[in-house]
Amino acid sequence: MRDKIIFYLNGERQEIDAKDAFTSLSTYLRDDLGKTGTKVVCAEGDCGACTVLVANRKNIEEGKLVYKSLNSCITFLHLMDLHSIITVEGIAEKDKLHPVQESMMVNHGAQCGYCTPGFICAMAGMTDNLKLKEKPIDEKTTKNYLTGNLCRCTGYDSIIKSSLAVKLEEVKPLYERYHSDEMLEEFKDLENEDVVLKNNDRQIFLPSRIDDALKLKKEETLLKCTSGATDLGVQINKGRHEMTKVLSLYRVQEMSKIEKKGQEFHIGATATWHDIEKALKNDIPEYSKLIHIFASPQIKNAGTLVGNIANASPIADGTPFLFISEAKVILSSTDGERTVPVTNFYKGYKDLDLKENELITKVIIPIPPKDHFLKLYKVSLRKDMDISAVTFAGLGNIENGKIKSIKIAYGGVGPVVKRLPKTEKLLSGKEWNEKNIGEAVLQVEKEITPISDVRGSAKFRTQVSKNLLMKYYREIQSQYGIEQGK
Repeated sequence: MRDKIIFYLNGERQEIDAKDAFTSLSTYLRDDLGKTGTKVVCAEGDCGACTVLVANRKNIEEGKLVYKSLNSCITFLHLMDLHSIITVEGIAEKDKLHPVQESMMVNHGAQCGYCTPGFICAMAGMTDNLKLKEKPIDEKTTKNYLTGNLCRCTGYDSIIKSSLAVKLEEVKPLYERYHSDEMLEEFKDLENEDVVLKNNDRQIFLPSRIDDALKLKKEETLLKCTSGATDLGVQINKGRHEMTKVLSLYRVQEMSKIEKKGQEFHIGATATWHDIEKALKNDIPEYSKLIHIFASPQIKNAGTLVGNIANASPIADGTPFLFISEAKVILSSTDGERTVPVTNFYKGYKDLDLKENELITKVIIPIPPKDHFLKLYKVSLRKDMDISAVTFAGLGNIENGKIKSIKIAYGGVGPVVKRLPKTEKLLSGKEWNEKNIGEAVLQVEKEITPISDVRGSAKFRTQVSKNLLMKYYREIQSQYGIEQGK
């Protein structure tokens, strides 16, 4: 058993004990090490000024340790055990600027400069990935990688030009510059060790085996289980929550697996949104597309589907699809496993069918049949990276002009994500036409109970919900008409 957090920072080995393990990575960099290149602006993981690059042994591709962007302001040091971290101070090679830095300077990609270190790190990570995959830099790729980085000065045009001007052949990848057989061997030797950190009344448990995690959940009271902590980090930074006893599963290797078994995906508790987006791209492309836009790369590289489920937000973007696909959550304890349909998992606002000694260890998602029509919508002020006012999921089976079956779910219209059984029953067996959908739209209003808040009034949410069902009909009608014409 180990009582230290071990990681490498810009190639140098670091050891952290219990008193610092609850500290955010950005605070450690700036206040403890004086590495003030990493900036903190929002402290919520929204702006990207605090972006750093991280990798561990799970991120090895073609023998290379591939670095991913992360928001250091909401990342705690205890989540960095056995990671290699690169900050903006480590992007340049000695006195020679990285080609990304050189291009940002030449093309006037910075004005006040406060956001610039985050952009530099995100762009350097992009060039690494593109070199590894032998793909060119283009505008769409640049925008995708920089979605999580905000700038209030440049209007982004000069930043995009800076990215496009980078010559990949001049880039010496970070995965080569910071490659260390000694570091990787140490990580391999230590990854099966449990880590326990205790400092007065604060404790952190980082088990390497699921059995040990379940035993801890049974024996320790008031134990907070975390994964990427992308929401919890915000709550702590804003003084709304304090951690005293933490259990994290990210060191349990089997928990990060995503497996396709028959017509189902089995997704482990620590599988990140980034990995889920890639894994589901071919079999459930509509869900993959939704994942692509609802969070930044930095958040998706840390956040998890299981964390999203456990957080139990009624406006969570990923949950309505789970309702209509009739996904199941696997709840594990020292007593065994329980399988609970996600539709039964939520008993009320933030009230889950989860016993004190249980952990969510897996989610099972059935793959929708190819002859069913799946559409997922989110309504928010911004297309990307914004909390929704209303979310919608629809899955219909239309045969010979009739609705054989249909499943409809909404988020943001009640204390939990909600299936609409009465609306579904009203449509089942009916002709697929605008008149019947119009009648169902009126039923939608009777089944939802939205509230008014900063993202929209109850009246607005009601109207949007009705509109989304009609949008579903019109989009599917267009697609269905094409199918009929074949």
